[in-house]
Formats: sequence, structure tokens, C-alpha cells
Amino acid sequence: MWIERWHHLLKQLEQQGAWVHPLEIKPVATEQELIIVEERLGVRIPSELRDLLRHCSQQVGVYWSLPDEALLPIELNDIPSGDFGWSMEGLDFPYFGGDDEDSDEQLYLQFHTAGNGDALLIRIDDGTVWYWSHEEDEFHLLAGSFNDYVERVTALGCIGADCGQHRQFCSEDGLDLSLTSSQIWLKWLEQYLTLTLKQAMSNLESLLMYVSMHGVKDPKAQDAFAQFDSTKVYHALRNEIEQSMSAADKKAWCEVLVQVCAIETREWVRTLWNEEDEIPNSLRDYLTAYCLPAEEGLSLVLQDIEKQTIDAYTALHRLRHFHNPKIITWMKHYVAFPIDGWDTLLSESQPSAETLFEWLNGSEVERLTAIRAVCQMMQQGMNPTTLIEKEKWRQLLSFWKENEILRKNKQLFSQALEGLDSSW
Repeated sequence: MWIERWHHLLKQLEQQGAWVHPLEIKPVATEQELIIVEERLGVRIPSELRDLLRHCSQQVGVYWSLPDEALLPIELNDIPSGDFGWSMEGLDFPYFGGDDEDSDEQLYLQFHTAGNGDALLIRIDDGTVWYWSHEEDEFHLLAGSFNDYVERVTALGCIGADCGQHRQFCSEDGLDLSLTSSQIWLKWLEQYLTLTLKQAMSNLESLLMYVSMHGVKDPKAQDAFAQFDSTKVYHALRNEIEQSMSAADKKAWCEVLVQVCAIETREWVRTLWNEEDEIPNSLRDYLTAYCLPAEEGLSLVLQDIEKQTIDAYTALHRLRHFHNPKIITWMKHYVAFPIDGWDTLLSESQPSAETLFEWLNGSEVERLTAIRAVCQMMQQGMNPTTLIEKEKWRQLLSFWKENEILRKNKQLFSQALEGLDSSW
């Protein structure tokens, strides 16, 4: 029945857009294979684990992860993911990191290794299941028996093996499905596995729940908001932004907001520039870029940037959402070495062929910023907004390929020459 539940879980997760690794189920072990392993270890495998190896599978692996768009309840300390299983061939005594042989290592068998390097252990004398943290050198009880461990982890969605996964669902007696955190997770997981967009369209609250799990990359999810009053949608999304505790959740709801009701958001975004608000400045810039008219929004951000010392990092992260050629005119007065960030901002600001050529033919910092931007654009399949005069470009690029002093700069011009015909 466990195998059926694992198959069903992974099928549901995959249908809902989670990343899922194919279920690993090897054939059951023969008695002779078990004896060989026990002779290698010098101990008998605890009875419940032995029975599973003999009658269920000698090796199990369940792995899955939620999409980046999924917003988890704030009560959960870590984002659950799937990392569960055991391996008969991998059974061995654990290593606790000491220089000398540790007698405690002989009390356990390690049946699974977490992604962070910690160990899942079964105690040989009583069959209890433990988690050992290699960084803290601490043991945490997971279950009183191996069957209990498998049942509880399966019920929790085959959650991951590292400490961040387990501890939020553990009491002093191990994994505990009755804990508030466990109940919150189980309720969320059930909704994630079963709620469809069609069902969610019945009311705005359900649609918000669906979007909190899947985002709005799907155009059908964006279109679903059209059936509701746009003002109500705006207020509901703004409330989600303001009530979210983490910056990541606020950002996710801001992304939904600009996709479904950017126009209704304009007046609120303008107020963000006139009063102190809990919205981080980075999100204010983001909302400004996508909700306000381009000229107005860019002017607000530029004026604010110029109040402080301007560097490439600040300019890139505050202006990258605008994709506006006017940024190029502005940045020409500020671009300086080191140019990391300036080159990306130039490439993402919709430069014309004429503008790029002007920069390539300009000062040293302009030239090197431009050639790096050109190479980035070629690699990413981005074209200038106007057609280039290839012969004119070829002459200039060839000149600098020959006359640049540093080899790495010569290579950039050589790369641009190669891409002149193949990419542009």
C-alpha cells in the first residue's frame, strides 16, 4: 500500500506542476542477499527494516520539489520537499566525524543520507529511527519503529531528510502528525494536490489560493481574474502584499498584481513615493516600472537614485525593470570602472545599433561596457532596436581586436566579430 501511495503522490505532484523524479523501487531482496549484507556488517538488520527489504523493496527513492511560485504558510520554518527512502546496498555504520573509532557508531545503521550530508539512522538494538546532524553532532528521534517512520513520512508527503524538513514536524516523541505545524502543512498539501484552476475560478478567495500555489505564468490564470471586479481584485492583492511577512512573498504577490490589475494600482504606487511604507524599496521600484507610465516611473526612480552615490550595482537593480533607452542617456554620465552591472543595464535598455556603435567608438569605459553588452546580447539572442551596418561594425570591431592591450578584451571583440554574421 505504501508503494501505491508513493506513486499516487508523485502523480498528483507532477500534474500540479511540481518537479518530480521517477519513483525508485528496486525488486525485493532475497534471503541470501540479506545474509550477505549482514555478514558484511557483522550484525543482523533490525526486523522491521529487514521485512521491508524482503517484502517491499531493497531500495526506495522518492524525490520532488515545489515550483518557485509556491508560497507556503508563514507558520512553516522551511519549505518542504521530497527526499525519502532507503538502500540495502547502502546500509552501513555511520561515521560521526571523530579521529578514533566511535563506539556509538556501532549502535546504528545508516539507511539514508540527507542532501545536506546528515544521516538517517536505525538503532540496531531496538529499531528506533533517528536523525543525526553532522554540524551540531546531535541526535533527534524520528519514530519508535521503522514502520512508524515510513508511515509518518509518507503521510507528510515523503518530506525531505534534512533537519529543516523534520524538525518543524517533530515533538519529543518524533514525527508527530498532530502538531499544529503538521496540520497546517497537511492541509496546504491537500489543497495543492487537488485544487484545479477550474475549481478555483468559483470565487476570488479560491483563485487567490490557487495563484499563491502556482503563480500567474499560465495566461489562463491571468484571464481568470477578469470575471471579478477589478477594484476588488486590486484591494485583495494589495492586502496580500501588505499582510505577507516575508519579502519573497511580497514580491510574488507584486508580480501577480502587475499582471492582472496594473492600471488600478497606479494611485497606490504613487503614494509609495510620498510616505513611509512597509513595502521594500526594491518592490516599490518594481511596481513603479510596471504600473506607472514609463516616463513618470523612470523619472521617480532616477531622481531617487541621484540622491546617493551611484554605482553599477545600485543602477542595475533599481533600473533593470524599465528596459528604456533613456536609461542609456542617463547612465552615460555615471558609467565607470568596474563596469560589471553597467554592461547588463546597457544591454537590457533596448539600445539601438547606432547607440551601441557610438559607445564602441567612445571612451575606454564606454567601449568596454558596450562590447560586453554586445556579447551578452548575442549570447542571449537579443537584437538592437535598429539594423546594424555590418561593414562599418566589422571595421571598428577589427580595429579594437588588433589594438586592445589586454587579451581578455581582444577576445571580446573577436567574439563579437564571430557573432556579427551568425547572431546578428
